[in-house]
Parts: sequence; structure tokens; C-alpha cells
Amino acid sequence: MKKQKPHLSCSGIRTFLDCNKKYQYQYLDKINIPKDHSMKYLSFGKSIHKTLAKFNKIRDQSQRNIDTLHDLLRKNWIREGYTSIEEERSFGLKGLDMLTKYYENPKDQGKKILLIEEMLSIDLKEYILDGVLDKVYITHDNNLEIIDYKTGNNMYPLDNLQLPIYLFLSKEKLGVYPNLVSYYFLSHNKKYTREVTKELINNLSMDIHNLCTSIIKTKDFHHNSTPYCKSNCQYYQLCSILNFKCNHSFNINTKLKN
Repeated sequence: MKKQKPHLSCSGIRTFLDCNKKYQYQYLDKINIPKDHSMKYLSFGKSIHKTLAKFNKIRDQSQRNIDTLHDLLRKNWIREGYTSIEEERSFGLKGLDMLTKYYENPKDQGKKILLIEEMLSIDLKEYILDGVLDKVYITHDNNLEIIDYKTGNNMYPLDNLQLPIYLFLSKEKLGVYPNLVSYYFLSHNKKYTREVTKELINNLSMDIHNLCTSIIKTKDFHHNSTPYCKSNCQYYQLCSILNFKCNHSFNINTKLKN
């Protein structure tokens, strides 16, 4: 039987950099232990993403109004993970407020939308790279821009891990690299944009390929023990049972160039 190529994604690579052993449990051994405390945030994020995807597909301008946008959130609301009706209502109101800010002053408007929330894969010989592009469009000044909607409260710059994945996927689907890649922080209705240059493409392409190659060739998956394992990792009890003592830490800044 022909061996299947490994699939890598931004979340999977981040997991590997955070803890090799966690990557092994989650992506290779397929041990599914949900993180109860984070489920509500995943549900909230998916609800907002689905809502914006459907709203951005509406071509009839008479239907592109705030009532339609709010109704789409109600129809696409995911209820999993909330600990009470009060908590769910609080997140729901937060979502409506977030979408209102977006509607009143959108930062992602242009001449033509090319892609909306599309799952893409690219075969890179030794592995397959997967990712989702939330929105790709032509701006009013003729730039090709990729948008990644963020629903959390924290704002941060686009890092050198997610950026090359966007570049690969755009080139595979559209035949060209984007001119701009942006994080759109919906809670603040602010956008952080990074310009894409040929030098950036060349450097990051090599970096991400080397990192992905090192992941698929890893045989010994080390356990990275930190003070936050117990509260943040769903595999904490499993590691405790197996009595792992290793403390090999990986992080993105040592694996990818700034």
C-alpha cells in the first residue's frame, strides 16, 4: 500500500513548535481530547467566520444591510462550549457589536472578490500543506490582498509562519502571489497589513519548507514541560501517566527568521 503524504497546517506546525509530544498525540496518534475551556472561543470564531463568508457572497446590494448581517449570525450561531445561557448571551451580544462595527466601517472592500473562506491544499512533494483563505480580493488600487479575520481581543502582527502558507496557497489557487496580507481584528475593527516582496517570498518559502521537512522527518517527539501544561494542555493527564521528564522547547523565533 502506498504511504500517504503527511498533511501540515499552520495550527499543526504551531503545535509542533509548542510541544513535539502534543503534536504526536493530536496529529499522528489522532487522540482526540477536547479542550473544554476553549470550546466556546472556537464556536464563537466559527460563527463569525461563517456569518461573514455568507454575507460577503451576497451580490444584491439591497440585501447587504445590518439586519441581514445580524440575522446571518443568528442562523449560523454555534452553541457548543458555553457554560450557561448568560455566558452564551454575552458572546452573542459581543458578536452583534463586532459585526455592527464591521458593517459601519469595513476595511476589506475593493473591486472584486476572488475567494471566500476556501479550504485549499498544495502538494509539495514530501508533504501536503493545508490552509483556509478567509477572503482574497482586488483592492480599489489594484492590489491582490488576502484577509484573515481574527475574533479574539488581542492584536498582534502577522508572523513568519502563517504568511508563507498564505503565499503558497494563493499561488497554487490563483497563479500569483498576493501584494498584501492582512489580519483583520474584528473586535477593534482594525487591520494589520504586511506588504509582500520578492525577497520576502524567497526567504520565507525556504524557511517554511525547511521547518516542514524537519517535522515530517522527526522520529523522537519530545515532551516540553512548562508551568502552563496543566491548565492549557488537554494531554496533561496522559503525559503525567506516562511520566515524561524531557524538557525540549521549540519556538517559532528559533525556527523561522524574523
